[in-house]
Amino acid sequence: MAYFSKKERFIASLLSATPGLKQFIKKVYIGLNAVVYRKSYTFQILSDRITKIENPLSDYLEESFWGYYDKCPLNGKGILLTHLSNRNTQRKPSSGEVISIVAIDLNNGNKIDIGTSSAYNWQQGSRTQWLKDDELIYNDFRDGSYKAVVYSLNEHRELNVFDYPVQDSYHTDYFLSVNYRRIMYLRPDYGYRNLQLPTLDEMKDLNHDGIWRIDYKSGKSVLLYSLQDIIDCEPKDLFGSCLHKVNHVMINKSGSGFIFIHRFYQGKRRFDRLMYSDFKSLKVLVDDEMVSHCCWVDDRTIFGYFRYQSKNGYYYCDIQTGIITPCLTMTNLNLGDGHPSCCGDWVVFDSYPDKSRMQHLLLYNKKRDKIFPLLEVYQSVDYMGECRCDLHPRFSQDGRFIFFDTVFTGKRTQCYIDLKSLL
Repeated sequence: MAYFSKKERFIASLLSATPGLKQFIKKVYIGLNAVVYRKSYTFQILSDRITKIENPLSDYLEESFWGYYDKCPLNGKGILLTHLSNRNTQRKPSSGEVISIVAIDLNNGNKIDIGTSSAYNWQQGSRTQWLKDDELIYNDFRDGSYKAVVYSLNEHRELNVFDYPVQDSYHTDYFLSVNYRRIMYLRPDYGYRNLQLPTLDEMKDLNHDGIWRIDYKSGKSVLLYSLQDIIDCEPKDLFGSCLHKVNHVMINKSGSGFIFIHRFYQGKRRFDRLMYSDFKSLKVLVDDEMVSHCCWVDDRTIFGYFRYQSKNGYYYCDIQTGIITPCLTMTNLNLGDGHPSCCGDWVVFDSYPDKSRMQHLLLYNKKRDKIFPLLEVYQSVDYMGECRCDLHPRFSQDGRFIFFDTVFTGKRTQCYIDLKSLL
């Protein structure tokens, strides 16, 4: 496999202090490698227990995608949520062109039109997510602001429109919201383009921005933690010279707490902290400059890719004791920061494109401490930067299926594989 070496990754890390130069060198280097190492196929199944890649949206002219790895698109009745785009997804999203939110009944192939949205990005769509088997929530831009829309499949209508956009939800109890304008200013991959960027004065206002909690039944909202509250938790001297944001809010399985990444930028240099709240207090879990993708294993344990004691890798983190335990088997693959999702003893994770532009999908079994390669798929250099297509693998609720986004067919599409014979 044409993976990038430790030396190459080390050089990339050194260039992180100069992001503009890094992006230029990276683009040229990736383009050269894509030609030299190009393979003769666009996908390959690596497990003899998997028969094929299922593409339930192959008949649609539109490009399809789901979004992030932290939400399952399939409900308990076999209905698949997806986003459809008439816009070429090799181009950045545009607020002037909407995407469609639809549901596909995998039992009979029927399509259910839900709505459209102009508040979206290629990495996370409109943050569409199931609240229960017949009810979902997604973001849209209406009446001059970002809002969360709730739709009922049973009633075929919108049930509610909230004045705050959803970041993560806990069934029909509550959801958490963040400022997508601030995210757009600092990381457009995950922001929306409908509104003007905040002014510098707005970006420096830390008392009226942060994480909101919205009660589903009453619609009452409260600023749970301001950015000032967040930086006051184990503060650093450099905080005063930085711009701050929060992103990647993830509620635990019981709804009793959540994690998020606090990111702060000194010039163009980025620093990360992983933080946790039980809705009563805040604590810092990981603070060694870099936190990437994380997920909940259970209410006490987080699994993710971050830096600990100056070493990047996959780790387990006990939120109660603070004990951090490495997962050397995954780290030693030297694939970098994939997107992990957990189901029981299993972790599914992916890689970014290697030198031949192949992305890898793999399973890890904690009990057996063993890696199971699943497949590799091609991603053209036409999909890079904000328009990249990470696989973002996610388990179905019962762990039988893995859904992922891919462009190996020549356009962005949501596919899945059946793990029944493997598990």
